[in-house]
Amino acid sequence: MLRTLLVRLSSSVLVFILIAIGLFLLVRLAPGDPVDMMIPPDAGGADREAFIEAMRERLGLDQPLPVQFVAWFGALLRGDLGYSYANGQPVGQLLLGRLGPTLLLTGTALVVGLLIAVPLGILAAVRRDTVADYGITGVSVLAIAIPSFFLAMLAIYVFSVQLRVLPSSGMHASGRTDLPDLLLHMVLPVGLLSLAVAAPFIRYVRSGMLEELGKDYVRAVVAKGAGPARTLVHAFRNSLVSLVTVLALYIPVFLAGAVVLEQVFSWPGMGQLAVTALTTRDYPVVIGFGLYVAVLVLLCNFVADLLYSVVDPRVRTSR
Repeated sequence: MLRTLLVRLSSSVLVFILIAIGLFLLVRLAPGDPVDMMIPPDAGGADREAFIEAMRERLGLDQPLPVQFVAWFGALLRGDLGYSYANGQPVGQLLLGRLGPTLLLTGTALVVGLLIAVPLGILAAVRRDTVADYGITGVSVLAIAIPSFFLAMLAIYVFSVQLRVLPSSGMHASGRTDLPDLLLHMVLPVGLLSLAVAAPFIRYVRSGMLEELGKDYVRAVVAKGAGPARTLVHAFRNSLVSLVTVLALYIPVFLAGAVVLEQVFSWPGMGQLAVTALTTRDYPVVIGFGLYVAVLVLLCNFVADLLYSVVDPRVRTSR
């Protein structure tokens, strides 16, 4: 078991290094020059050229790409993500300052989404080919098909513009920092992000439960006199292996949806920071955000690998 974990950890480190190299090259080779976004509006002619030359030298962009990469990668190994081109602040500090709101939004939405998806998925499986099954799966397919940004704009129009019962942006109203105000601002973004989580997972839970309920051990449990609740517990526990796998693989898609909703609702998280950095070609911030996502995905996959042995003893025995 320990050897398997060490191999898994080593492969994760290698993948992270390859992702870091790929991110650096993709961002550096992308069209556009970040210095163009810094030129003063009144600069022209010789002043403009002098400003561009001075800024490129100060940022190290005048160096050949291999030299830039060696300097950047050396700093990365020391835990230094560099400094933002926009305001000169350390990238790690900027990302850390936005981490709290993002974790609050995504963590709450993930929990709420799974609390919705699991019972509805089980209900759809138990009531297979009934009105309840068709209704639950139909709504989940519709929620998957409609883009999250469209639902967000529709929700803002209905609940914020027309009904005026929910705020449309930010974490707090001006001059307020209390918990009730925060919860009120979370309703729309968390609700829509929870829907984005619940919609596909309803189908995953339903499929996993149907597969388990059709196996011989379930019939044996029923033959021994087990009630419906105990039978469902057995089937759900055995379906968790595939559910954990899907959950780990779904993290990147979930983060992409969070980035979109953070931008729509002006939620001051890492996603909004990343979008702003993309528009201003703030290379260090874009790369830093990409590395954050990479670490999160690799960590989730590593944790999922550990959970296999917890939810399914057969995996632990095989190792």
